[in-house]
Amino acid sequence: MAPVRLALIGAGSIGNRHLQLMQDEPVCEVVAVADPASSTKERAQQASVPWFADYLEMLNQIRPAGAIVATPNELHTPVGVACAELGVHLLMEKPLAHSMEAGQQIVDVVRSAGVSMTVGHHRRFDPAVAAAKSILADGEIGDLVAVSAVWALRKQDEYFDLQWRRYLTGGPVLINLIHDIDLLRHLCGEIDRVFAQTSTSVRGFVVEDTAAMLLTFRNGVLATMTASDATPSPWGWEQATGENPLVPATGLGCYRFLGTAGSLEFPSLDVWKHATDGPGDQRDAIQCEQRPCPERAALVEQLRHFCELVRGNTVPMVSGEDALATLATTLAVLESAKRGAVVCLPNEE
Repeated sequence: MAPVRLALIGAGSIGNRHLQLMQDEPVCEVVAVADPASSTKERAQQASVPWFADYLEMLNQIRPAGAIVATPNELHTPVGVACAELGVHLLMEKPLAHSMEAGQQIVDVVRSAGVSMTVGHHRRFDPAVAAAKSILADGEIGDLVAVSAVWALRKQDEYFDLQWRRYLTGGPVLINLIHDIDLLRHLCGEIDRVFAQTSTSVRGFVVEDTAAMLLTFRNGVLATMTASDATPSPWGWEQATGENPLVPATGLGCYRFLGTAGSLEFPSLDVWKHATDGPGDQRDAIQCEQRPCPERAALVEQLRHFCELVRGNTVPMVSGEDALATLATTLAVLESAKRGAVVCLPNEE
């Protein structure tokens, strides 16, 4: 079967990772890179891939079968709409868009154009996610009561040389925490209410550097989440999994799912239970069983999934509508922090 012809639009940090993966993956062929930065032109030339400063020129000349869109958040909508209108299937990096209105526009155009789109919440492809979903669904830790989650690390100072990362759509809530919110929706169900606070005290930028929140799920589960890109920490998805080559791995869990019969540390997959036949109580010893986790390759699996999506052989792992629900919850975090009040989300079945 011929490789799927893919283009990359936006070649920043995550875009470069996509480019490397596409070059290494035999199921696809990189037919173009579009990014106005001159440094991107040099990387494309080194990879023997046609480079374009203008994505519209690229789309009209190359006409790829699919495109990975990894531009700054506010450009997702014009780029996504242009691709869809030309019949180009989409792997849209998260967040789907910078606002609900912009995200809905992409979803509507994709639907009317008859193309397929999946959104880059790639953590769903990590094998620990399927294992955790099974543990929770099978009742191994009883009924889920609460979740505690942390994402924290200190980003390098030069990360903020790009001006858009200093403003409201470029902070850790929309760039990083959105992944954690998506996973909690995927594992625990839909979220009803959000109460959050954010801080800019470390760097003094317009954008937040730290956030804390309480999430209430429709099923009554409560979750607390803390996020910061301004503190050295061993706790976070990247440290836990080692999926980002720029972040040294610790292997430490950063989520704790608390049930009536036990607890699950995730993504390390440590199941904690009392050493009794029943659920036990505080007087009983507690012991840990670490579940095995296959080799991690979430971004590779996402790329292969996208190629199958372009070929018409599967349905999106993360549809536009699904990504919109994650975006709505993430934006509710920022809205709650701005208003200093609980934000209720639409309760649509």
